[in-house]
Amino acid sequence: MPGFGSVGQYAGAQDAGRMHFCSLRKVPGQASTAGWWVDLSMASGNPKPQYYASSPLVASVFDGTEGIFHGFDKSPDSKHLTEIGLMTPTAAFVGQFILMDYLLYYAFVDGDELADQVMTNSTPLPRYSTGEGVMVMAVSVAPTVGGGSFTFIYVNQDGVTKTSPVQVCSTISANIASLATTQPALAGAPPGPFLTLANGDTGVRSIVSATFIVANGGLLSLVLVKTIADTVVREINTAKETSYVNARPGAPRIFDGAYLNMIMNCAGSVAAGTLAGHARFVWSS
Repeated sequence: MPGFGSVGQYAGAQDAGRMHFCSLRKVPGQASTAGWWVDLSMASGNPKPQYYASSPLVASVFDGTEGIFHGFDKSPDSKHLTEIGLMTPTAAFVGQFILMDYLLYYAFVDGDELADQVMTNSTPLPRYSTGEGVMVMAVSVAPTVGGGSFTFIYVNQDGVTKTSPVQVCSTISANIASLATTQPALAGAPPGPFLTLANGDTGVRSIVSATFIVANGGLLSLVLVKTIADTVVREINTAKETSYVNARPGAPRIFDGAYLNMIMNCAGSVAAGTLAGHARFVWSS
């Protein structure tokens, strides 16, 4: 792994004091629906919520110190996630979680506008600059009506401009913080939390424009993210801890400035539910 010459060096980093521990606690105020994916970066608690509030259609970045805090910059040393743990007393919080580096977003994409909505890209990706492995999610920031569909033009991992396949939105209203294309068993929808790219593409550098074919109502943020790790909470009141290297191969790299947060595939409405957890990070010398 970058920055460590051996597993022994990795294991010794904590003993040498090159370790950062942080806790997290999320108490969402937004309702959600069973089987949908939900963006927990918008939920109250620790870290504090963010609301994708910036200039409409302008590429904007996140402040890494306001996400799940992984410590201060360590360059030229290499920082890695070594452990993540989650626990909940709330049945709706049972499900799959994905920890991600939130890279860039385009706020206030209008679900009622059928003309092309052209993005302003004065800010490039702050990390993963080629776009390899960078995916897009459509987060509802104002409740939608549902029933819409759209395409988007983007620059792929090779710097080539492509048009996405048609993205099908939920047939019913998507609540705030829900991913608008993740209604379960929705024909034609993306097969997971992320939007579908053109055949053969493996990532996105930027979004050029978005065009609704059928109006969907509400407002969306198109968010570029890079998956860091995933875990599953299978039952309430039982801690789920995932350790890297000893229990899972590798240890995900965490770059300086990364804004870390999570999405989850909920078992019900997470409103007023509680999720608690922690993360641990180490860095090379």
